[in-house]
Amino acid sequence: MKKNIFILLLFVSISSFAQIEKMALQISSQGTTVRASVDGENENVKITLSTKKDGRLVIMNANAKNETKLTRRYMLMTIADEDLQLNFMSRVNGITNALLKDIFAKTTVGKTYMLYTIATPSDPNEAAAVRVRRILLCKVIIK
Repeated sequence: MKKNIFILLLFVSISSFAQIEKMALQISSQGTTVRASVDGENENVKITLSTKKDGRLVIMNANAKNETKLTRRYMLMTIADEDLQLNFMSRVNGITNALLKDIFAKTTVGKTYMLYTIATPSDPNEAAAVRVRRILLCKVIIK
C-alpha cells in the first residue's frame, strides 16, 4: 500500500513539473490571460489590447527560480522586426510588466505586434560565446 501511494505521488509530482516546463509563461493584461511556452510553439497565441483601457502588460515566468544563471529579456517588435524599445520592469523575480500607456504610445491601432523573449547567460563570458535565439511568446493586437 505504501509503495502504491509513493508511486502515485511520484507520478503526480512529475506530471506537475512537466506542465510547468511546457507552460512556463503567463501573459496578462486588461482581464485577459494567455499561456505561452518557451519552446517556441506559440504561433496561435494572441492577446488583444484596447487603447480605451489602461493598466499593465504582465508576464509571469513560473520557471524563473530554475533560471538563476540566465537573464530573460522581453521585446515587443513589429512585423518588420523593428524593436519598439519598451521599458519592461521587473521588481519581483519572475514577474515582469510594462505600462500599457507606453505600449500604446509606440504602437498603431489596428496593427499586430510580436512579443518575444530571449534568455542569455548571466555570466558575460558565457553570454559572448552563446548564440541567442529569440522565442515568440504571443502576438499582440492593438484595438
